[in-house]
Amino acid sequence: MTGRRGAEMTMSTEDEHQGFVHSALLYHSQREYLDCVVDFVGDGLSMDDAVLVAVPGENLGLLRDALGSASGGLPAGLQMADIAEVARNPSRFLALEGSFAEEHPDRRVRIVSEVVWPGRTTAELPACMQHEALLNGAFVGRQLTALCLYDAGRLDEDVLAGARATHPLVWKCGALQRSAEYAPDAILANCNQPLPANPGAVTYMVRKSTDLRPARSFAGNYGDWVGLSQDGIDDLQLIATELATNSLMYTDGACRLAFWRHDEHLVCEARDSGRLDDPLVGRLDPGPTGPASRGLFLVNAISDLVRTHTAATGTTIQAYLPLRSSPSSNG
Repeated sequence: MTGRRGAEMTMSTEDEHQGFVHSALLYHSQREYLDCVVDFVGDGLSMDDAVLVAVPGENLGLLRDALGSASGGLPAGLQMADIAEVARNPSRFLALEGSFAEEHPDRRVRIVSEVVWPGRTTAELPACMQHEALLNGAFVGRQLTALCLYDAGRLDEDVLAGARATHPLVWKCGALQRSAEYAPDAILANCNQPLPANPGAVTYMVRKSTDLRPARSFAGNYGDWVGLSQDGIDDLQLIATELATNSLMYTDGACRLAFWRHDEHLVCEARDSGRLDDPLVGRLDPGPTGPASRGLFLVNAISDLVRTHTAATGTTIQAYLPLRSSPSSNG
C-alpha cells in the first residue's frame, strides 16, 4: 500500500527533520487514515525503525488487518496496543512511549497514537492536550518520530485547534508543514485551571507522618462504603497514601484529602500549599532514585484520570478510580 504519499511522508520526515519529530494528522476519512498510517509504518519498518501503534480498539483492528495484508503478516518490528486500555489515563502514555524508546536505544523509534478519540469526556480532554504539549519537551534530542491522529470529522473544532497548537508539524495533502498555530505553552497554561473543591466530599487532614496510617484506614473505609472491590480499596489506599506522603515531603503545611463519587468514578483529591514546578513529574518512570516522582508515577499508573492544578498558592491533584461495586455491596 506504500505509494507516492508514503514517499513524500518519508522524505519530509527523515530528510528535513532530525531528532524528535512531532506531527499531527487531522484525517477526514477512513481511507485517508489507513493509507497514511500504513505508509508511515511501512516506511519506518523499511528503515529498521522500531514502531509502536497505539490507537482505540476499533481502529486497531482495521490497522492490524491492513498492515497484515500489506506485509503478509504483522512484522516483527511492530508492536500494537489498544490506547483506550494502556492510556485510559492520558497522563501515563508518556511513560509507555519513553519505555518503548528505551527498549530500542540504538534505533530510531516511530510511534503512532490516537490519544484523543470521539467519546473522550470533557474532564479527560485537558489531560490529553497537556500530554501532547508536554511531549515536545520530554523527548528533545531523541531519535523519535511521533504521528498523532485526530478524527477531523467527529471531534470538535476546539480539539482540532488544540492539536494544531500542540504539534509543531501537521500533515496536509501528504506533506509535512509547520503549524502556524503552534503554541504549546499557551495550551499548558489554559489546561492549568483551578479544580473547585467538592462541598459534599468527605475529608481527612494529614499534618504529620503519624497521620498517614489513619488516613489510609479512612480511605479504605470510604471505599468499602461506596462499594469498591478489595482491589479497588487497595488502589484507593495507595493513591491517598502516596499523595499525602508527597505533600509531607515537599511542603511545610498539611495535606487535605477529600473523597467523593463522580458518575462512575471515585475521586481522591489532595490539596496542599506546595507548587509542582515540573509538569513531567509522575509522567515518566523515574526509576528507583526519585521517591516523589515514583509516588506520582504510581498514582498515574493506577488511575483512570489524573487532573492537576498548581499555582503559587498551592497544588491540587485529583485521581479518578473506576467505581465498580463489589459482589457483596448493595450500592
